[in-house]
Amino acid sequence: MSNKRILFVDDEPLVLQGLHRMLRSQRHEWEMEFADNAAKALERMALASFDVIVSDMCMPGMNGAQLLAEVMRRHPKTVRIVLSGHADKELILQCAGSAHHYLSKPCDPDVMKAVVQRALSRDDLLPHERLRAWVGKMEHLPTVPALYQALVEALQDSETSIDDIGRLIGRDIGMTAGMLKLVNSAFFGLGRTLSDPTEAVYHLGLDTVKSLVLAIGAFVQFCSQGAGAERVRQIWLHSLAVAACARMIASAEGAERKIQDEAYVAGLLHDVGKLVLVVNLSGEEHRMLRLAKEGERRDREAECEVFGADHAAIGGYLLGLWGLPAPLVEAVAYHHQPILGPTSAYTPLTAVHVGNALAQGAGAGDGNAAAALLDADYLRAAGVLDRLEGWRSAWKQIGWNPSL
Repeated sequence: MSNKRILFVDDEPLVLQGLHRMLRSQRHEWEMEFADNAAKALERMALASFDVIVSDMCMPGMNGAQLLAEVMRRHPKTVRIVLSGHADKELILQCAGSAHHYLSKPCDPDVMKAVVQRALSRDDLLPHERLRAWVGKMEHLPTVPALYQALVEALQDSETSIDDIGRLIGRDIGMTAGMLKLVNSAFFGLGRTLSDPTEAVYHLGLDTVKSLVLAIGAFVQFCSQGAGAERVRQIWLHSLAVAACARMIASAEGAERKIQDEAYVAGLLHDVGKLVLVVNLSGEEHRMLRLAKEGERRDREAECEVFGADHAAIGGYLLGLWGLPAPLVEAVAYHHQPILGPTSAYTPLTAVHVGNALAQGAGAGDGNAAAALLDADYLRAAGVLDRLEGWRSAWKQIGWNPSL
């Protein structure tokens, strides 16, 4: 396999020299090039493809936010990483959509290596270049307009608590993914990963959340009406059901609060790949849905035929690219085929796999539909197959019904 190609951009020669020195140990795995301004970086990228670009924010002429926006437009497959000082918070928010990861100066070499390697490790989920390009240029995921409006009004109300804001965000797929993408970046230096939207709001602060919500606002209009809006609504309703069921399962297993939160958020995000298809490939997605219906095939089978990958792989690739915690990425990527996951032990993936099946079965009013979606061998290996009927019974008793 050929080495990965990384382009570093910074107007300070000493910074580039420092990067070259601290990453010397990677020279057998990475082909590294260095540019001292955005114009030179774009010139170099026009001549050769790069897997990753790492750019400073404050540069004369074209700044880092503008550079990464241009790279997103011209080279969407390239992973885009910000390397910035803490004083550049406003610029960080400007590139909330165009950057995949955020690193703070001074950057520990091990952190730099880990972020780059994690971003590149997801290529095996989505080997198709066309799909990687589509996913790579995703700035935000579509959100539910009514929820977005409720959040805007809540942020304008001085009596609204952070917990209230977190709960509203935690009911929306796009806003949850966006908040977790930013708060889990090295830029905020938490030293641990967060999966709880409310906790993310506490760490980001209301001013940052307001800025992010405004950035998302322009994108909300994309699916505010018509067939796209109804498709997003269907995905949202199912995802809320899966999130609630996954949390119920994690709670029934006596999992600690962090695992319950991860199970809920993983359930909420499990179909983000479908949102990517709605936004980028709506015409082909309609063809896929017709193909599935006319051929009496599962959506996943039709997706693989039309797009070359299913929504689970697409969603896992996106969330991995955005740097979300590994348990969330794994639960999204493998929720239909958990046996392909990294472990057979009980994890949030288990809860989401079962939650998805139970929610679909309940929605179809067909217990056989749920059974057909479950991997009994995986559940047996995880040691939870005998708990399935108890979970099914508990879910029926909840009689869950979503509302704004």
